[in-house]
Amino acid sequence: MQKSHSFGIDFNTYSKRGKNNHFPILESCPMCHSRKRLHRHGFYWRYGVTELIVERVPICRLLCTICNKTVSILPSFFIPYFQYTMCTVLRRLEERVYHRSINCSRQLAAFYFKRFMRQLNWLHTFFIDQMEFYFAVGKTEKEKATKYMKMIRDFGESTFFRRSVGHLSSYFMAPPLYHGQIISVMDGE
Repeated sequence: MQKSHSFGIDFNTYSKRGKNNHFPILESCPMCHSRKRLHRHGFYWRYGVTELIVERVPICRLLCTICNKTVSILPSFFIPYFQYTMCTVLRRLEERVYHRSINCSRQLAAFYFKRFMRQLNWLHTFFIDQMEFYFAVGKTEKEKATKYMKMIRDFGESTFFRRSVGHLSSYFMAPPLYHGQIISVMDGE
């Protein structure tokens, strides 16, 4: 299981701190719900890719001694199962939506765009739940995509991702029909 957590820092700072980041302490297991503190179970390394750098960064793992399952603390600037950071993916989507010159491979931009366009209904229900009123987005797919890109940016990338994890048993940019276990640490929001 992965748990999204906002460290309150950007990718570069997280990368420089490495294992010295301030990782959260979980007082209960999100899987078996036991009220016993999870123990640090080491780290695994994952690549983080931005427009300028490719870094290997540590992801902290915690172990529940009751159910023997692990929880990975995933920084909120990462999208699960994507090497590119949330900011980089959003920038690529904006380039594609607004027909700007694309700073990555055409195939990668097409993959992000196709996945994003499949998520439009998911985004719509998320924003309705957050704002508690119905709003008109646009008639065409491009108008909808443009409006949602702006709403994500206005919401704040990290805040959007933390709050959206688990909405309709899914997450932003999830593959179709994904029903996994990714949860968010809300950090007092």
